[in-house]
Amino acid sequence: MDWNEVTLSAARIGLVLLGGTVAYLVLRALRGRIARADVDDTDDARQRAKTLAAVFTTTGLVVIAAVTVMMVVQELGISLGPVLATAGIAGLAVGFGAQTLVKDMISGFFILLEDQYSLGDAIETAGVSGVVEKVNLRTTILRDVHGTVHIVPNGDIRVVSNKTKEWSRAVLEIGVGYGEDPDRVITVLEEIGAEMRADSVYGALLLETPTVPGVEAFTDSAVVIRMMARTLPLKQWDVARELRRRIKHRFDAEGIEIPFPQRTIWHKGEPEGGSGSSGRG
Repeated sequence: MDWNEVTLSAARIGLVLLGGTVAYLVLRALRGRIARADVDDTDDARQRAKTLAAVFTTTGLVVIAAVTVMMVVQELGISLGPVLATAGIAGLAVGFGAQTLVKDMISGFFILLEDQYSLGDAIETAGVSGVVEKVNLRTTILRDVHGTVHIVPNGDIRVVSNKTKEWSRAVLEIGVGYGEDPDRVITVLEEIGAEMRADSVYGALLLETPTVPGVEAFTDSAVVIRMMARTLPLKQWDVARELRRRIKHRFDAEGIEIPFPQRTIWHKGEPEGGSGSSGRG
């Protein structure tokens, strides 16, 4: 046995292990920097940074461990050819079985990286909608307005409709009778919007004074006028409810008709213009 060769081989293995240890320590330091890189001190920012840091660390650790093990095995004089061939076959078999999992994790990584949505956002995707309660590499967890929790695999997410990205908008379609002057109705709605903007409670939820673009449509029984209000995220529903309440009170005070569907019924065999009965429905 050549002890010089053994000593040199042991020294090289020690250097390899030392290099792997140093690489691991550097990786941990980089993970801490990534986790603290987001200056936004919000839950969703911390969650995104934490998840990305975990992905980075796991991937780096696998690479460091694989390289270190292969270098040590080579120093021990073991041929890597059969080992790599066996690992390749096993990896191929696992890959076929876990392709859905890999797809979910890759999709989750890009969702977090691109900040498509965050904790607390109201989104619609994969046929369900709700508020995002948790996002990780594999799944997105939503809770809808009824309290039902939906667990959506990230690989199933194709299109995301984010209703609360940076700001939201309340849109009201207000029907009035055909006998009403639309200009007068628009003026009244603009006054209601200005009052909301000046309100100490609801004004804080608005990013600007609500606007009234004008007549949106003619229906069977109403002229539809659109009103829009840009709000803070998740506050569009509160603002819309308060606007509807104020509009109802103001229309009643102004005598503005809010129409409802009506139907005239003629009894069979009774001549037109006779004493028919009319009902509403």
